Amino acid sequence: MRVTESVLVGLYLVGMTVVGIYFYKRARSSEDDYFTAGRSIGTFVGAFAIFAAIASSSSLMGAVGGGVALGLPYFVTYAFGVVGALPLVIFLVAGQLSKSGVRTVPDFFRQRFGVSVQIVAAVIVVLAMTFYLVPQLTAAGLIGSYVLGINYGTAVVVLGLGFTLYAALGGMWAITYTDLVQGMIMLVGIVVLAGAILFSRGWDFAGLLDEALTVDPAFGEVTQPWMSYFGIFIAFIWFGIISPSVVMRNFASRSPFVARRSSMWATLIYAVLFAAGAVVATAGAAMGRIDELDNRDFIFILAIEQYLPSILAGIILAGLLAAIMSSADAMLLAISAGVAHDLYKGVINRQAAERLVTGVGLAVMFLAVGLGIVFALDPPGLIAVMVGWVGGFLLSSFGAPLVLGIWWRGATTAGALAGMVGGAATFVVLMIGGWFPTNAEPIIATPLSLALVIVVSLVTGPTTPRQQDLVARYHAAEPETVGR
Repeated sequence: MRVTESVLVGLYLVGMTVVGIYFYKRARSSEDDYFTAGRSIGTFVGAFAIFAAIASSSSLMGAVGGGVALGLPYFVTYAFGVVGALPLVIFLVAGQLSKSGVRTVPDFFRQRFGVSVQIVAAVIVVLAMTFYLVPQLTAAGLIGSYVLGINYGTAVVVLGLGFTLYAALGGMWAITYTDLVQGMIMLVGIVVLAGAILFSRGWDFAGLLDEALTVDPAFGEVTQPWMSYFGIFIAFIWFGIISPSVVMRNFASRSPFVARRSSMWATLIYAVLFAAGAVVATAGAAMGRIDELDNRDFIFILAIEQYLPSILAGIILAGLLAAIMSSADAMLLAISAGVAHDLYKGVINRQAAERLVTGVGLAVMFLAVGLGIVFALDPPGLIAVMVGWVGGFLLSSFGAPLVLGIWWRGATTAGALAGMVGGAATFVVLMIGGWFPTNAEPIIATPLSLALVIVVSLVTGPTTPRQQDLVARYHAAEPETVGR
């Protein structure tokens, strides 16, 4: 057990739980408060919340571990995809989704296309976000076993239940304000680690890169088929649009203008994160220890151990936990909203009291993390690869119906349903079949989904006047002075 690191990580977890308890009463007062923080989040808090929601363990441990194991070109592809995600959000959906007035992604599909599409969307959200918990819990287990000196399985359970507690208690209020803290810790942590590495090398990154390429020549090579790079790039560049855990941040913004501006600042924060991550990945490759690890994502922790003293290592490990918790809590809220708001109140019990709905949401979070823990005890692959699967599945399912639902008045209910089901099913079949390189499935599934939405909409059209009015509403001019 590493005492200094354990104390710092323990204090961090206690602090986050206190925040959840503080916001408990406000969060449970209404569905708007529990799922969207009363639509009152401003630019500064919103930027870090969006950044923290996307910057999961994959952006730190996963990107570095994947970069060292699969080469720097893989890391760069990953980084460009994720950093490019939020500008795409700004131009395609941020303001429009904020204007829709809904609380969740399936709620948007109900508003635009009807209950049948909402139900399918809610099921997809629950499945995807539950699997998305697995890489977060995997990273939590690696950190916990290293810091606390306990076995990996115990660490997964303890830390998984720990971050679920504050998310379940405080809803979007607690998640947003803990994400503000977590985003700051994450950013400072990776910059400090990168700075320590460069300082130890006389600020000579070129020399560090030469050493990494000498130790592992494959670090500079394209090690995967081109389809893997392209697949993971498109999955991540669309992630801010198709991930319910990220999209819900738009619903929490106090205005469409704030939603767009928050995404802009979050882009800059993310660019700094990946610039520092490239230094850490290069140092990890230069260590020449990747082949001795049972889990190659652990190389990030080895870099911390080699370059930082105990107290700074504790801060960085807290930053890693921040990355895990800030994304996992958003995923839990998306799952909670999918079951409690979209399925339970939206379909089963439309007259349910708001406090009952938030109570169901709270219980669902614990059930979801329990299922995620079961899978995380024997994770199916690298963290970055697992997150790539989730991104590809969501893109194949939601990408075309969501964007065309916002921008094309001709998109019909039947078209959206066909695109959503067809894209999701195609992705799953391709992934199970293993006919394509890892993470390449959305290259086939997404265009198919797009074609299905367009063709079926043209055959089953025209859309109703209400659907056409909704599209006009999403693009209506807004007073830019409101809610800044």
